[in-house]
Amino acid sequence: MEGDESTAKSWRRTQVYWLAAICLLSGIGIVYCARTLFQAGAVKHQAVKLAVAHAPDRKVMFNQMEQDADKQAEPLLNQLRKAPDDPFLLAEVGRVYYQMRQFPIATKYYEESVRVKPDAGVLVKLGGAYHFCGEDDKALDAWNHALRVDPNNPDALFNIGLVKWQAQGNREAAIAAWQKLLKTNPNHPKRAQVEELLAQAKQHREAPMARNE
Repeated sequence: MEGDESTAKSWRRTQVYWLAAICLLSGIGIVYCARTLFQAGAVKHQAVKLAVAHAPDRKVMFNQMEQDADKQAEPLLNQLRKAPDDPFLLAEVGRVYYQMRQFPIATKYYEESVRVKPDAGVLVKLGGAYHFCGEDDKALDAWNHALRVDPNNPDALFNIGLVKWQAQGNREAAIAAWQKLLKTNPNHPKRAQVEELLAQAKQHREAPMARNE
């Protein structure tokens, strides 16, 4: 009984790390991430009962977020019209849409930015945008590209490990990524978290979470 309880707690800890990774990808705080998850869970719970009644409202909310993103991006887009190949401006526009959860639009600007000038940080964000679009293969390609630009980039290594293990069930690849992260970034601020994820991956042959979309 105690073994089952310990295993359950272990899974819960891994799920918390998965959420922390999403925060890392999106550039927002852990507190905000947890609050968003709680709110999303409440909405999902209601949607099971009121899917038809609330479907139009959900569409309106999404459209409003897109409009808000367009408004926030407008000053940058005006600058971009004068310098359409400026990688910094392209990345900044991508960041605005990313933060407003308009991930398909964000990917377009991030793609253009790295086409003009490959940058490891922007490639990490591009991978995050792909991930939230449900395109993990493209996400991994972007993060591996980031590693070609910056071979020891900790964010790329961290994210590769998470997606390889928890989305694709490839724990060997996850272990390799996290071991490299610890070796090349010994003072990484999330070292303890990575070490525990690494221990979990070594202990369990199967990923603790299955992607459910």
